[in-house]
Amino acid sequence: MTSQKAAAQTMTPELAMIPELADILLASAFSLTASSVLVALLFPLLQKTLRNSRPQQQSRLLMLYALLPWVVTFWVVFLLMNPELTGALHSAHCHGQLCGPHVPDVSSSSLTGAVLAGVVSALLLFALLLFNHQLRRGRQRLASVDLLSTAGNPSGNSSAAPDFRLIHSQLPLAWCAGLWRPRIYLSSALQQQLTPQQSAMVLLHEYCHLIRRDNLRKFLLHWASLLWLPKARKALQEQFALNCELQCDAYVTSQGYAPEELAALLQQLQPQTDMATQASGVRIQALLPEKQITTCSSADGWLLLVLLLCAQVALFSHWLHPLLDTLFL
Repeated sequence: MTSQKAAAQTMTPELAMIPELADILLASAFSLTASSVLVALLFPLLQKTLRNSRPQQQSRLLMLYALLPWVVTFWVVFLLMNPELTGALHSAHCHGQLCGPHVPDVSSSSLTGAVLAGVVSALLLFALLLFNHQLRRGRQRLASVDLLSTAGNPSGNSSAAPDFRLIHSQLPLAWCAGLWRPRIYLSSALQQQLTPQQSAMVLLHEYCHLIRRDNLRKFLLHWASLLWLPKARKALQEQFALNCELQCDAYVTSQGYAPEELAALLQQLQPQTDMATQASGVRIQALLPEKQITTCSSADGWLLLVLLLCAQVALFSHWLHPLLDTLFL
């Protein structure tokens, strides 16, 4: 340990930062993976607490729950690299004469630790390249759709309908595309088979997705839950998407359209579009007064979120340093 410190003192400041960054990568990888698996396993518990909550409350908590492992990892690594702040969370152990709070020294003391830190760095670089590739591919697809579409004109007396792009297609389609500057697209086939009032409801629904930035939120949720268990991750994304649809249905009815009319439109479009039968059934049920479920508070969900945050930060802050030492030193 003494020789390592002496060697570190002879390094330039830039080189001296490399082992510290490697330790941060190792700690982040362990913390993020463990927290992601834990929140995925406990996701059914969150679903129970949110069962009768309002869609707006559910979507907010689902997003925060997906971000929880990243928040936990930030605080765990921060405390790990600032051990004087851990207090009772510090796990007392010694490295030779060094027994007080200290920063982990894994990557410069263990070849295995250094190699694993390199692997984590390579995986992080790959994830960033994949992230950039998805953004570029999305922009290219959006540019292609723009070339194939024209500025749409609301049919009938729907001057208050939001702006949209009309794409000539035999398929009944309506969607909101784009992350930073989303646009609404409507196919000519769908516009022709709908009445002006129905077209206005469809456009208002997609406009709600636009102003709520739902595409960006779904994209963030997709990447935030990257390390979740597959089954829980799929359930998270489906529930979040359903709550986005429910909120946009509520937006349409808030603009003066009767819930029964929107429910009838959903029933009409269900066989022709890619709406999942179960999801569309939930949306229709939420619009019918006689089938609506009384909503309740999401306080239990918030309590679970806070408890998981505090428990994981305390647990990982106490055990991560000894775990790294045990595995690599």
